[in-house]
Amino acid sequence: MIFFACLSANFFPVGAIGIVDPAQDVAFLEFEPYPRFKDGPPVTDAQNQFWRIAGQLSFPAGHLGSHQVFGSYKSTFINRDIVYDSVKLNDGVLKRFWLAGGATIVDNPKTNSIFMAGLGLNSDMADLSLSDFNTEWIYAQTFIVSPAFNWGLGLDVQQYFHKYEPYPLIFVEWRISDRTKLKWDADYLELRGFFTSRLCFTGGVRFNLEFFSLKDDAEYEYNSMGLETGMQYALGSNCYLRLKYKELVWGQEILGLPDGTHHIRDIERGRSLRFNFAYGL
Repeated sequence: MIFFACLSANFFPVGAIGIVDPAQDVAFLEFEPYPRFKDGPPVTDAQNQFWRIAGQLSFPAGHLGSHQVFGSYKSTFINRDIVYDSVKLNDGVLKRFWLAGGATIVDNPKTNSIFMAGLGLNSDMADLSLSDFNTEWIYAQTFIVSPAFNWGLGLDVQQYFHKYEPYPLIFVEWRISDRTKLKWDADYLELRGFFTSRLCFTGGVRFNLEFFSLKDDAEYEYNSMGLETGMQYALGSNCYLRLKYKELVWGQEILGLPDGTHHIRDIERGRSLRFNFAYGL
């Protein structure tokens, strides 16, 4: 990140430009050929190259008194077989459907806060039970320090597989210079250097969590952290095209078998290329 900051300061042309960059994605659709993982004992299928398609749509839902009400819907499809000891544990494509609703608690020029609750279905849809469903609870508070800088904190509590996992949230949006912007939005930290008002090059870090309930009450969980670099181009009318290359620096798979035993595999290397089309404001 320090190297990228130095690069952007010296490489990108000098002079103020009106950069085109969304504060938040309203909708996106992305395709990612997932990495072929390397190293570590094979807990799952040796053929670890697969694809993932994900989409999101956020929408206003009116007002409750003076509070803005909104919703968000997400879907994810992952084409990968989860295999242990030559036995395939999933029944087809892994699917995620998530619907959440929330409201602004405070909204003024200095600070705003939101609360959101969501219900998800993360499953191969083989034999639905309570373990296929999960809930999520989010609170976030943002402070607007200046037009060039705001920051915030929050908490995301996810309930899945009969457990509760709290995740602290950090939000930072900092217009460092006329052509450089830093954005930390919960699960990713990214520095954007603008070559033109519409084209920027990016570098950062991203964390991913995926989990799915499989047939016969088997469970699969995947955590990873990767270094990313790529580009973003504003197509116009608030539409954006992004291309990101990710190099895995840490990863872990957790497999829960129908007999209740769990197996953990560390993933040391892997890479992927993600294509993203977004509408943002």
